[in-house]
Formats: sequence, structure tokens, C-alpha cells
Amino acid sequence: MRRRLGIFFACIAITAGLFLLAFRNLGQWLAIDEPLHHSRAIVVLGGGIPFRAMEAARLYNAKWAPQVWLTEGRPPTDGDIAMVNLGIPTIHEYELSRMVLEKLGVPADAIQLIPGYVENTVAELGVILRYAKPGSDGAVILIGSKSQARRVRVIWNAVSGDRLPAIVRYGEDDPFEPAHWWSTSSDALEATREVGGILNAWAGFRIAPRKH
Repeated sequence: MRRRLGIFFACIAITAGLFLLAFRNLGQWLAIDEPLHHSRAIVVLGGGIPFRAMEAARLYNAKWAPQVWLTEGRPPTDGDIAMVNLGIPTIHEYELSRMVLEKLGVPADAIQLIPGYVENTVAELGVILRYAKPGSDGAVILIGSKSQARRVRVIWNAVSGDRLPAIVRYGEDDPFEPAHWWSTSSDALEATREVGGILNAWAGFRIAPRKH
């Protein structure tokens, strides 16, 4: 009996230890930064102003790709429409990203806008895949955030299969702290949302993907 209890408590201790190890390393698991090679284009995913555009400019200036692509982002919200009706101009996210890119030395003729509003990362990666025309030479470099990187890889694999190679990167200045993701409420919320998104992708997107 004592031996069985000892084995039982040992199993509990091992399970708890593995859980704590996984918990501690979750941030590093999410924040993948894949090796670079010369590519067709650098793609700035929506969100993360200005850090994703800053990283795209850094990679462009390092000559990893000859073009930077921006996605159009979400459609206008009721709030956006109300602002326009009040005569107050709104600035689209991609316009801010374009400003950052040009400020950091990316020439205007090297920046392309991928047409088509998107509501979430699945739709965004889908329009990028169609715009890139699978079968064309060269990979694309996808710039997201640290916490988002793993989910981008999982979704890209699901959306593209092996039709178009991609390299997933994140902005160096992104404030998410992978080694201490639990230490702030904002980082903890990001991490748990990303895990949920990854599980949903692995399950075949049974829950409608969240908006940006």
C-alpha cells in the first residue's frame, strides 16, 4: 500500500513539475523567430504599430527582400464611419505602417498594398497567399508580434500547405516579454489568447477566429 501511495505521489510531483516547466517556457514557445534567407517580399501583418513596420524596414535595409507588402486591415467600424460623418479624418493602420517604413528608409515604390479587408489572421494570411500567387519564385517573410508568431506559423501551414514557403519573424522592439510572460496582465492575456488560437487552428477552426 505504501509503495502504491509513493508511486502515486511521485507521479503527481512529476506531472506538476512538467506543468510548471511548460508554464514557464510558454512565452519562448510562442515567440518563434525563424532563420532568414533572401525572399521575395517582407509582409507586415496587421497590428503592432509601429513595431512590425520597424522590423520590416530593418530587414528591407539589410536586403533580405526587395519589397515590403502591407495588408489593408479590418473594414471600417461604426466608430470610423461616425468620425468621417463628423468631418474628422481617420488614418488607416496600413497608412501608419507606410509612414514608419518611409521614415526608416524604405522607398515608396518598394511598398505594396495588398487589397482586401480582413477580419482576422486566417483571412489575412489567405489574402497574402492569393496575392503572392503560389508557384512564383521566392518565400515571403511574415512579420507579426512575439506572442503571435507561433500561431502565425500554425495558421500559415494550414492555409498554404506547401504551396508557398514563409519565414515567420517578429519585431525586435515588441514589448512582449517571453521569459516573463506571466508578470504583467497584458502579456498574460496575449499568451493565453494565442494558445487558444493555436488550439482552435489545430482543431480545424471549429470556433470562428477572433478579429485583430
